Amino acid sequence: MLPGSLVVLPFANLNNDPEQDYFADSITTDLTTDLAQMPGAFVIGRGTAFTFKNKQIDFKTLGKELGIRWAVQGAVRRNGDQIRVNVSLTDAASGRDIWSDRFDGDRTNLAALQDQITGRLARSLNIELMQAESRRSEKDQSRNPDAMDFTMRGWAKFYEPRSKTEIAQAKDLFDRALRLDPDNVDAMIAKAWCLAIAAGFRWSTSMAEDKEIATDLIDRALAKSSSNALAYVVKGDTLRVFGRPEEALPEYDAALEINPNFPIAYAQKGLALILSGRAREAFSPLQLALRLSPKDPIAVSWYYNLCHAHLHLQEYEEAAKDCRRVININNAFWYAYVDLVSAYGASGQLEPARQSLTELNKIRPDFTIQWFREFGYGYSGNPQFRREFDEILDGLRKGGVREQ
Repeated sequence: MLPGSLVVLPFANLNNDPEQDYFADSITTDLTTDLAQMPGAFVIGRGTAFTFKNKQIDFKTLGKELGIRWAVQGAVRRNGDQIRVNVSLTDAASGRDIWSDRFDGDRTNLAALQDQITGRLARSLNIELMQAESRRSEKDQSRNPDAMDFTMRGWAKFYEPRSKTEIAQAKDLFDRALRLDPDNVDAMIAKAWCLAIAAGFRWSTSMAEDKEIATDLIDRALAKSSSNALAYVVKGDTLRVFGRPEEALPEYDAALEINPNFPIAYAQKGLALILSGRAREAFSPLQLALRLSPKDPIAVSWYYNLCHAHLHLQEYEEAAKDCRRVININNAFWYAYVDLVSAYGASGQLEPARQSLTELNKIRPDFTIQWFREFGYGYSGNPQFRREFDEILDGLRKGGVREQ
């Protein structure tokens, strides 16, 4: 267990108003980002940390479950523009608080308040603080309190269970923030990510226009804040979902150079490697993502990409094993049934292929090989990827999937 291994648990909202949860959640997320970028730290991802929200914590169990030594807890009280944050550092092995402190500040300068908290934690953990410009920068946060508020509300909506509606509503909140402050870097990154996600799920009704807007937003954000790890992830996602996975890879690497504890950067890098015809290299980043955020709400897709990498490499037994794990986590995740049909079909196991196809047809009765070929080819023109994808399509044929 690393000396600097920790989780930042969701800060409590002391305002007795659930509508204010977004504010405490935002401070938790920013603090996680700051600590994750420090040399020597091992920080559990936000997605996993938030599965413990509003739950009673047994710190010894938590420490063993997540493989961490420390837990950061806190509570936020907001009175108009005045903010009070109580923070404590707990030794997970003993369950005892090592220290607790109170920080007061103003919502118009949240970054300075967060820097105080980060500095105090870093000193307690004996972690070397990086220079201010390489952590979350003050200039990334809007000077307009209302724009900042819309951005925080947007992130709260963004992190709800992912659907077309939630992403559209989050994007609308980021749009409102940008109307109040067009230079709000945080909102630029967030809106670009919403557009990239909508394009990735093929929810977008205007792919070309959304690509142009997302690219412009993320390029402007990086021009203003070249040390923002999330901006590089979103740049990578924008390239990847519009069919340029090889160009996305350096962007994910740039994000990990800044924040080596960034689960989503590892996960998206793994996917981009598969799309770049380098499936063998995808396992390491995907497994790192799962180590950093094992309970992440979107970890099911990371497990699926492990399955998919095995399928690309014609490792059918391993592919089937990982896909069954995906289905155990979420039996509505239809991509896993596709890969199971292909793996079983390619390896001559026609009865389990038929059973998997029956399950797939319950969720996607419109599924055909022709549609899936266009879907897969739309993500990558890489020749090696397409050769491997053609083998997957052949497995689907053998498994009984109709051509069109």
